[in-house]
Amino acid sequence: MKFELVAIFLLSTIFGIWPDSADAATPPAYEASKRLPLEICEIDNVDEPLLCGVHMVFENRESNSGRRIPIKVVVVPAQQERTTDSAWIEHQGGPRFSMVASAHLFAKGGFLEPFRRARDIVLIDPRGLHQSGPLYCEALKVPRILERYYPPDKVKACREELSKRADLKQYSTLNAIEDFEEIRRWLGYRKWDVGGWSYGSRFMLTYLHSYPESIRSISLIAPSILNFERPRDYARFGQQAFDRLVDDCRNDEACHARFPNIAGNLQMVLSKLETQPAKVEFTDPHSGMVVTRELSRDVFAESIWIALLRTSEARQLPFILEHAAEGNFAPFLDLAVPTSAPPSEPEGHYFSVVCPEETGRLDIGKAADSAKDTFVGTYIAQDYMDACAAWGLPLNPSHPIEPKRFSVPALIVTGKQDPVTAPEYGEIIARHFENGVHISIPHMAHSVSQMKNAECFTQFLSEFVEAGNSKNINMDCPNSLRPPQFRLN
Repeated sequence: MKFELVAIFLLSTIFGIWPDSADAATPPAYEASKRLPLEICEIDNVDEPLLCGVHMVFENRESNSGRRIPIKVVVVPAQQERTTDSAWIEHQGGPRFSMVASAHLFAKGGFLEPFRRARDIVLIDPRGLHQSGPLYCEALKVPRILERYYPPDKVKACREELSKRADLKQYSTLNAIEDFEEIRRWLGYRKWDVGGWSYGSRFMLTYLHSYPESIRSISLIAPSILNFERPRDYARFGQQAFDRLVDDCRNDEACHARFPNIAGNLQMVLSKLETQPAKVEFTDPHSGMVVTRELSRDVFAESIWIALLRTSEARQLPFILEHAAEGNFAPFLDLAVPTSAPPSEPEGHYFSVVCPEETGRLDIGKAADSAKDTFVGTYIAQDYMDACAAWGLPLNPSHPIEPKRFSVPALIVTGKQDPVTAPEYGEIIARHFENGVHISIPHMAHSVSQMKNAECFTQFLSEFVEAGNSKNINMDCPNSLRPPQFRLN
């Protein structure tokens, strides 16, 4: 993403938004620049000027010396006169996603634009991610397709490469939170309204425990718990999500007539692949070459689990499993193989957070107990544990964090068909809020976005933040969310 500082006159030429008359509105960034220590900037795919800046922090916060990391900050300013001295920040999870890259969603014409009506949106890429000293490595540059996703030899090579230019122990959740808190003070906001998705929820819950006085409200969507042991419950929650998907099909006349034995088809495919892996061909989106893979039982099961993450893909599974049971993997490949090359991810950041804070605390016995009688089994758990052993960072002594009880208003939303963060996580979190509400949405997987009528969710969330109270929440939007139709042919 390109950022460029330009003069106001040049901006007016580029965007075509300079007032044609005294009655035309001046873009909000110009007024906001008077109160924020940031510069007017141009961002690709955004049709208005925004505000950008870099906050330099020490990599090693304890020593307060040595290497510095640039933390990228973008502000999408309030459209109207602000009614609050708080601002919205979010963490979209992973930990791998860029918050800065979502600026176009909040800016002019974006579907989240209503959210900045009366408050600033502050987008920060945490240390080690994307525009904030990203921890990319050559060994894991190309995402793996239909093969072991975290081969230990490549994970070890990634760490060896990055260790030459970064102290990987310094990219923890707590250090990133210290960066965010510095940025709050630097920008002059009294409080944050925070939103967290998946791991981003653990990030924001940890922020709340560290700086409760800095948080005005907290919104947690598909949340992981404070003391998450990734991926202990992936197999169990995946089985729950699959079973509920089967129930959905059974209660859908057309789906049940077309696919009367979904669970049986899955078991048939898994049994065949366990006996004899299938050879499949597909076009590699990176090289453009046709490649051949041996499709194993475990990789197929993991791919089905991944499909359950997205509601629209989950609704294709009855169709895919029927064809796979007949030996036709073409529909499966259409779903599992991307048509264009996925972007590289800063995997060094991912392992430097996940391994010492989450997976490092898991043992295979716990994973096996949780995975009993599931189609995934212990494959995903073993993949993570082997990868973290190769990464080699010691456990972070600051984790786990003992949960506290808070009066901060909290909105917690889970999906009943989520294979990662099932509703029981929402129930655990809700117990620690005096002013909290947990809403569990039927048929929803790990995101609201692929549900029908999902566009209402922005307004729903905005109303909660504006009210600053979880009481008397209007449930019209959550109650109106529906899944896509099942794929029948």
